[in-house]
Amino acid sequence: MGVSSQSLNTLRPLSETELAEWEEAYAAVEAYLGALRLRNRLLVAELVRGILWRASARQVSEPEKAPRVLAMEEALAEIADWTQDVLDIPLENRRLMARGRLALLLAGMPDKWQGVFLTPAPWPPDFVAAMKSSYLAAGPRFAELTMVPRPLEFNAIGSSAAQWWETMDRKPIVRFMFVALLGALGLVAAWYIFLE
Repeated sequence: MGVSSQSLNTLRPLSETELAEWEEAYAAVEAYLGALRLRNRLLVAELVRGILWRASARQVSEPEKAPRVLAMEEALAEIADWTQDVLDIPLENRRLMARGRLALLLAGMPDKWQGVFLTPAPWPPDFVAAMKSSYLAAGPRFAELTMVPRPLEFNAIGSSAAQWWETMDRKPIVRFMFVALLGALGLVAAWYIFLE
């Protein structure tokens, strides 16, 4: 954590609405860093302040965006860039996905390495090794499976039903007699229902 290059003399007076918006931006970034399990309040405050400075510089060219949106975009971009630099692996769309966040947690960043979070290189070799192994471990593991078709096995009732069905397919006269029998039983049932 170094001395910030920004001076408080460069701040312009803010309205109450702007103060509320920037406070909301601060809370959003602080909550995100908290979700990454950063617990050192001084470190979190310093990181949030740097992110908000960059977001406020962007707001000059992007006044239509809310401060909270700008601040979160800056936070996500900075964390993704830093993680990409540590891993020396390009991240998809420069975004820190679940795999990157999991790698941070598996590497023990919140407990052992909070002081190196978002700092420039060089990083401790143990930290870099832990991050790389955690990132690889956090990825999906694919196993090649083969499926061999096996014949269906029926119990006694299933076997009888399968044989009966084959007989119905091969001999249309048997099928006609079966349908006629079902129809006759249906008529008899209807006769008894309507007569009673």
